[in-house]
Amino acid sequence: MTSLSRNSFVSSILLSTLLFTSVESPVRADVDASPLLQQAMRFRVAVHTNRRSGRTIPVYHCRRAHEGCDQRLVEFAHYLIDAGERNGIDPWLLAAMAFRESGMNPFAIGGVGELGILQLHPKNPRAKTVRFVKDERYRMRCQKEAGACQREVVDRAAEILARSLELCDGDLNLALGAYNTGRCGGNKRYAIRILSERDALRDAVGLGSVEKAAVSVREPRTAVSRRQ
Repeated sequence: MTSLSRNSFVSSILLSTLLFTSVESPVRADVDASPLLQQAMRFRVAVHTNRRSGRTIPVYHCRRAHEGCDQRLVEFAHYLIDAGERNGIDPWLLAAMAFRESGMNPFAIGGVGELGILQLHPKNPRAKTVRFVKDERYRMRCQKEAGACQREVVDRAAEILARSLELCDGDLNLALGAYNTGRCGGNKRYAIRILSERDALRDAVGLGSVEKAAVSVREPRTAVSRRQ
């Protein structure tokens, strides 16, 4: 097998795996997608590239992470993939939401007190029991923890989005609006931005948009259609 053929084969396996796991499947993929997702996130948090070394410099909040920026993103990638698998949500979509919600900053605080990388609303009944949301002293301690205590935040956000999908008849655009506003189809621009960010993340590691990938992977696309 030539080098080009081998690369194409590996790429097709990765695409098939990622598309399949975005369907409601609790089984962990055979191909570990976390290095790819971490690499994509590392690219997206870069704010400058050193011309001499070619090394990228991440955004300030990631540079000052107690465990180091790269390790924090490794932790985040695992949280996103695990939560996605448990709830039938594409982890690349969750990562895109985290970028749009908080810039991947676990200590960002929204205009009405939203918290965590996925900006859980403190008055949301499904979010207010999350310790990172309700316990300020705990949040302070999380500054020195690898992953900044974001596993529960990501898990709950994935649960909320999965519930939104159920309420919105499986329509992802409507469900994203529900995540953002509490009602199906609310804030259509939010859904557009999230899906665009997901494509940007995938493009950063050469995967291309979900729509382009689905053209060459027919069975997972059919499975998604049946569930919707």
